Amino acid sequence: MNRCIKRKSGGVMRISDYWLLEIVQQCQWILKETETSSNHTQNIRAKKILERVRRFLTQVGRGKDFREKLIEEKNRGTLPL
Repeated sequence: MNRCIKRKSGGVMRISDYWLLEIVQQCQWILKETETSSNHTQNIRAKKILERVRRFLTQVGRGKDFREKLIEEKNRGTLPL
C-alpha cells in the first residue's frame, strides 16, 4: 500500500490533506466532464465520494480550512496568456 495512506485498526484509514485534495479535484473534474449525463457511472461515484468527504470534514471540523486550500490549489499553476 502506498505510504500516503495508512491503515489503522478498526477499518479506519488515514490519508494526508494533499491526497484528499487531489481526490476532491479529480471528482470535481469528473463531474464537470460528465455533467450532460447525470446517470453516468463515474458521475454517480464522484458525487458519492464528494458527499463522504464533505461529511468527514464537517465531522472533524476542518471544512473551512480544507475549502481554503482547495481555492488556493485551483489558483496555483495557471499562466497568464
